[in-house]
Amino acid sequence: MRLNGDDTICAPATAPGQGAIGIVRVSGPLAIMLVDRHFRATSRKPLAKADSHTVHHGRLIDPHSPPPQTIDEVLVMLMRAPNSYTTEDVVEVQCHGGGVAVERVIAALVGNGCRLAEPGEFTRRAFLGGRIDLAQAEAVMEVIESRTAQHQRVAQRQLEGALSEPVRAIIEPLRDLTAQVEAAIDFPDEEVTIELPPDTVEQLRRFGEQLDDILNKSRAGHLLRDGVRLAIVGQPNVGKSRLLNRLVGSDRAIVSDTAGTTRDVVAAEMAIDGIRFEVQDTAGLRQPSDTIEAEGIARSHQAARTADLIVKVLDGSCPLDDGDRAVLADYAEVPAVVVISKGDLPQTLQLPDGMIGVTVSALEDTGLDALRAAMVDAVRGQGAPPLSHSFVTSVRQTQAIEQAFVSLAQAAEGVEQGQFAELIATDLRTALDALGEITGETTSDDLLNRIFERFCIGK
Repeated sequence: MRLNGDDTICAPATAPGQGAIGIVRVSGPLAIMLVDRHFRATSRKPLAKADSHTVHHGRLIDPHSPPPQTIDEVLVMLMRAPNSYTTEDVVEVQCHGGGVAVERVIAALVGNGCRLAEPGEFTRRAFLGGRIDLAQAEAVMEVIESRTAQHQRVAQRQLEGALSEPVRAIIEPLRDLTAQVEAAIDFPDEEVTIELPPDTVEQLRRFGEQLDDILNKSRAGHLLRDGVRLAIVGQPNVGKSRLLNRLVGSDRAIVSDTAGTTRDVVAAEMAIDGIRFEVQDTAGLRQPSDTIEAEGIARSHQAARTADLIVKVLDGSCPLDDGDRAVLADYAEVPAVVVISKGDLPQTLQLPDGMIGVTVSALEDTGLDALRAAMVDAVRGQGAPPLSHSFVTSVRQTQAIEQAFVSLAQAAEGVEQGQFAELIATDLRTALDALGEITGETTSDDLLNRIFERFCIGK
């Protein structure tokens, strides 16, 4: 990414394709002047003399065409630095949607000295300008990519600082403590001794507990972001495919009375109470009759092993047999919900003592609400956080917190054991650097490039 604070950049801020409105965003020191070259306000007042956070109606023209041609009728929004998204002068041009008008507006601006923005460059400028930290910048992308209401609400909380604030609350006192320890190293000739507060170890342990609490919720954050991988398993012809179709509300899988119809993993998506599920209907678990079925069953086992949640389906109209017992016993390490299917038929199945199942009839659409509730409860039982909680949604943030947690524990142990100041200072500095990677205080340009290149060009 080209980093030049003197550049003025522009890009479409709306998705390509037909639409009522197209928005072109311009940011940089020359944003107002460059748009003024093309804008003819109805009021005849140039943007350079307009107040910040005002909207102006007029025409955008191409002054290079003989005679000058109107590109489009537009509304122009003016936001002066530093009170803008990027902390720079920002102008947003609202023209008609559909692609052509947006392209012509951008072509006119680029022809007059604007540069086309690179992915995430507007948000990167907001970060470099100090309006948001790196965790908040990542939350911008989380808001954009959220696919359920709950994911969006949690991402919005992170954008407001739900993760940044507790991390910064650790960084500040930890920085002071590190400076005290490093003083003994920097001035050895002056016989500076380490005089740490008596509650130093307790403080370091407390910081570790706070980070551990965030880590314990990180799994729930990943489930919100990536969705819950749900595998439906069971013997052939127990109603897995019909159950999948009823859950997702469409005929996603082939339903047949012939056992073994499903020969491969069939996937679909759905959302329940703001939680997104990636549902996989698997081939019936039994001794395969041919190589194709064997491959399908192997994929079923793989789907179950990698699932976040398993729905184990048993035929309620048949007595419990060895195949059912194997289904119940397998993958004990994965959270599961037991479903007793074919609830519209006389029930002869009895679950083992202490086991609870949800009886459903996919044919008559009964018991499905209870099943959905049980699935949500199973996910929330894995630690889904309240919206007020601070938690992470990226692997990068998780790894940084894990590193800080380990280093703080080592520093506390070093203080207790009276280790050399150099060793304690190294652990404290490592913890500070790791926490700084979350907020962006100690982040390399290479990492910033990798984070912001995920963004769309107009963001």
